[in-house]
Amino acid sequence: MALFKTPKKWDLLFFIVLIGVAFLYSYQNIFWMRPYSIHQWRQTDCLSIALNYYQEGMHFLSPSVHMLGPSGNGMTSTSECPLIYYLVAILWKIFGYHEFIYRMLDTFIAFSGLYALFLLVKEMTSDGAWALLISILLFTSPIFAVYSNNFLMDVPALSFALMGWYYFVRYYKTKRMLFFYVSIFIFLLAGLTKITGLISFIPLIFILFYEIITFRKNKNNKLFTSPLIQVLTILAAGLLMFSWTLYSIHYNQIHNAGLFSTDILPLWKLDKSAIHDTLVKLYTLLLPQYFSMPILFLTLLLFVSLLINHKKISKFYLWFLTMLFTGIILYLVLWFQVLNVHDYYLINLLIFVPATLVAFLIFLKDNYPAIFSSVKLKFIFSLFLLFNIYYCAVETNIRYSTSTPIVKYNFIIDDRNSDFWNWYHFTYVNETKAFETITPYLRRLGISRTDKVISIPDQSINITLYLMDQKGFDDFGYGGFANEGRINEFIRLGAKYLIVSKPSYLDYSWIKPYLKYKIGNYQNVSIYDLRNLN
Repeated sequence: MALFKTPKKWDLLFFIVLIGVAFLYSYQNIFWMRPYSIHQWRQTDCLSIALNYYQEGMHFLSPSVHMLGPSGNGMTSTSECPLIYYLVAILWKIFGYHEFIYRMLDTFIAFSGLYALFLLVKEMTSDGAWALLISILLFTSPIFAVYSNNFLMDVPALSFALMGWYYFVRYYKTKRMLFFYVSIFIFLLAGLTKITGLISFIPLIFILFYEIITFRKNKNNKLFTSPLIQVLTILAAGLLMFSWTLYSIHYNQIHNAGLFSTDILPLWKLDKSAIHDTLVKLYTLLLPQYFSMPILFLTLLLFVSLLINHKKISKFYLWFLTMLFTGIILYLVLWFQVLNVHDYYLINLLIFVPATLVAFLIFLKDNYPAIFSSVKLKFIFSLFLLFNIYYCAVETNIRYSTSTPIVKYNFIIDDRNSDFWNWYHFTYVNETKAFETITPYLRRLGISRTDKVISIPDQSINITLYLMDQKGFDDFGYGGFANEGRINEFIRLGAKYLIVSKPSYLDYSWIKPYLKYKIGNYQNVSIYDLRNLN
């Protein structure tokens, strides 16, 4: 262990391990892939906003997507502020339109968050080994690993929150207000990127107001040294986030409300059967993507042990963890309806795991220093970490291929999950993959990106429309229309071409009147001109 006694050598080891683990997760291959795998729907929504900025004038306050929607212009906003989408568009303006730039930017932010966690743990425990083990452990969460380079905003928001906490601890240790302002600015970025990125920040606000209320009783050992200025700084940041939320809601109301949700999806709006079904799927499908079950059980065990030994830990850690846990339960209740499939909704809840582990390590350091410093304990935890790296590597790789050795010979994935991913990859190749390379062919046919098309079948908002960079419509929305009614409505809204990617659709009687003028065929995709049908 002598080789890693100095802080800088621990930093070097952190990056070596981080990059090595990323290779096990096949990042070197994923960087060059188009949006793919589960939740490709949401991936293409994010990419669509960035690409429309890039293609259509860089108007920050006017985000839009490829799916044109009821207004016919595609103008719509997600709940998050489009800071990263806009930054990606700027990078594309400089270096050209390459999706790997977006993936690498997301990865850079994620790795910066992990490094901030490493520095944070090292700052709080003065132990480089525990800092390395805890920070890399977060990288063994399948949803963190998968979405770190996958276009969504949840991992960047969590990563900003980790950076914000690092600078807040620097402020606490040095009492320098500069670090406080930096931390609040980074927390602001987290909240604007995804409001749930602030789930670990909310307890801090309660602690601030508690200190203000009890100021006369306890003037010493305060967490906040300039409460008035600090309250005003936090309020200013909150006002900025609230202003964007109001603007986003207003923007969608006057354009394409319904494409993206800005509302809560609470448990109490479901019946008992739906609640039971969601709970089963949350436990069997989503929680294994949150973390491996051993980590979940370990975290809950350590959390309970801290509550039992509450007299031996500082009030800050006790209150923080208790409020964070309460906030997580409240969050799960408010967004319960999406917990049957949307695993990325759990990403910002990941912070509970390192927060609990760090609090427990400090508890050990203060009360049982021999156990805290034990080489045997660190060795056992390292073996535990290696298992979870393997677990995450299998879960990450299977989302892209079932033929890689680490997936093919794994002992983690059961037959049901293996069959699902075999079906998914087979179906994608036969129905959707052609859209990844079809754009030049469409342009040769004389179809411009602004010529409105109908792309079926596609239940998403933007998957096929984004992949071929084509404005238009698909199967999403327009619930009042069915089959030929939908096509007629889209023609009324200006659709010129029909694009069919599933050959069996061509046999349906309702679609035959629109197949008079076939102008092209690309792999499994047939293209028809809808003009002059009568």
